[in-house]
Amino acid sequence: MDGISELAKMLKERDNQPYLGPQIGEVITPPPNIQIALGDKIILTKEHLVIAAHALTDYQREINITGDIQTTEEGGSVILQVNPPPTTYTVVDGSVNGNVVITGAIKYTDTLKKGDKVILIPSTDEQTYFLIDKAVTL
Repeated sequence: MDGISELAKMLKERDNQPYLGPQIGEVITPPPNIQIALGDKIILTKEHLVIAAHALTDYQREINITGDIQTTEEGGSVILQVNPPPTTYTVVDGSVNGNVVITGAIKYTDTLKKGDKVILIPSTDEQTYFLIDKAVTL
């Protein structure tokens, strides 16, 4: 084999497999023993999946919300905590306007359900799939 043919053979052997790109799967069994159907023949289990944390129950993130608040309902109460202890004021009539700062955490209490469509991205060897989120269409 001449040098050119050998080089061509080497380049052909290193051809990469075509990348499949993102795919849509369907949840057959929800977490923790998750199973995802990928087409008609492939069933992915938790051993094949790396799942985005936000798609699971009890996923928690800290939040800080700053903004304005305005109520137009009559009646109710407002609790102000400038200095402890908080003071509760009763709103008898009218509206309340002001600034609000909310600091805390938000915890997801739901997860993927049977029949949900999910977005999957395969690894280059297609042995692992990254479940990045629930899929919806408009």
